[in-house]
Amino acid sequence: LPTATPGNVIVLAKSQDLPRALRVRDFFFTGLPLTVITVFVGTFLIHIMEGVIFDADEPFPRWACDDVSCIWVSVPGFVGSQEVTSQACSADMEVINCTLSNGTTIDIATYMAAPGA
Repeated sequence: LPTATPGNVIVLAKSQDLPRALRVRDFFFTGLPLTVITVFVGTFLIHIMEGVIFDADEPFPRWACDDVSCIWVSVPGFVGSQEVTSQACSADMEVINCTLSNGTTIDIATYMAAPGA
């Protein structure tokens, strides 16, 4: 709606003095292409900059595991191209098995990391 921002409210109010006042439809058709372009450009930039800004290529950090749906286990291996001695594991609903980033499913009881390690 045109009243969503103060600038649009002012333009809509002042347009009442014109021979043909602006309508909501005018705002919609003007803003739609800009919105579509912004969505595509934003999506493209996120994919381009994910490694730089979000460290998406790095292993999952230990501090981010909540010990409920993500459990830290002492399983050495490779995460991406980096060798690790322990890594995050996505736990299933029964918290018996979990899945590593490479898709391997393991038994949690066998590999649980010691607390504070």
